[in-house]
Amino acid sequence: MRPRTYYVLAFVSLILIILWLHLALLPQGGLFAILGVLLTINLFWLLPAFGLFGLSYIIRAIRWWVLLRPFKTRGNPANLFPIYVGGIFLTYVAPLRAGDFAAPYWVREKRGTRFTAGLSAVLIERLVGFASLIILVMIFLILLFGPTTGFTTYLIEGGIIAAAFLAFFLLIRSKRVVAFLAHLTSRLFKPSKRLREEVPAFVEHLAEDLVTEIGSQHSGWAFLLSIPIWLLEALKLMYLGLAVGLPITPIQSCFVGSISYMGGHFAGLFIPAGLGIFLFQAVTLSGTLGTLGIVTAQVATLALLDGLVYVIGLTVLGVPSIASMGRGYRQLQDQAAPAKSARRSAVGKAKD
Repeated sequence: MRPRTYYVLAFVSLILIILWLHLALLPQGGLFAILGVLLTINLFWLLPAFGLFGLSYIIRAIRWWVLLRPFKTRGNPANLFPIYVGGIFLTYVAPLRAGDFAAPYWVREKRGTRFTAGLSAVLIERLVGFASLIILVMIFLILLFGPTTGFTTYLIEGGIIAAAFLAFFLLIRSKRVVAFLAHLTSRLFKPSKRLREEVPAFVEHLAEDLVTEIGSQHSGWAFLLSIPIWLLEALKLMYLGLAVGLPITPIQSCFVGSISYMGGHFAGLFIPAGLGIFLFQAVTLSGTLGTLGIVTAQVATLALLDGLVYVIGLTVLGVPSIASMGRGYRQLQDQAAPAKSARRSAVGKAKD
């Protein structure tokens, strides 16, 4: 499909979401019920939510830098922050996961890292993000049902969780385990002789970089860095819930965030990821809180506020980042122009 088709699809999806919200809230006045909730909120008290959002993206940039360490990428988290945030911004506002390909391209142009290395870092980042989300949801579920089985059992379950995290951290730091993972992934991703002859070098390089990334100890650090990121996201949703009068528990917040994140990013293959996350979050919030008898305009307002925090925050951070990428390209072009003209003149003299 052409790019215009995807934007039409996104626009139609937005219209359907608006109609769905209006019909769902019709007994309370439709979309005007959301406006009524918004008018009761002092937007000044939403500033801490932007602070939590910014802190989570600082940790995300550090995780991105950690995943690029095996490829000897030049720079530090501060240098890579505009590249990372610019890519996330494109993913949220454009379909086809545009930012997942833009960020590796910018890393190649700015930092000299191979494109497939940046792409493998994106893939592993999604993998450790999903894995940490699933583990957090399981932990919160254990914490929820633990007290019903007795205080002693509750402490034992907490000790098992702590021991599991410690064991995972120690294992991922073990050279033998890392060597085993590297050997295993090399056998899984090793291209055959026929494959080398038939596919372009891009596939082979991507396989090599995935082997390097998975076999590196840095993937373990990236997994651990994912934990505070999702805890900050859960805390942000809880804070916004209090702003609209919905006391959301950490378990509910983590569950809603995990479903919204995973569902929205899968939907990002067809529509902008930001739109997909808002859709899944509105539906998940309604279903989760609906089991408690809380199906009001406050739920839709909460999903809208969280979406606005993302849109405003990513716009503030992402637009200047993309603009800086453009300035960098112009500088590279200006530096390359004299070299090109010199080569052309040398070729002309050789022909003469």
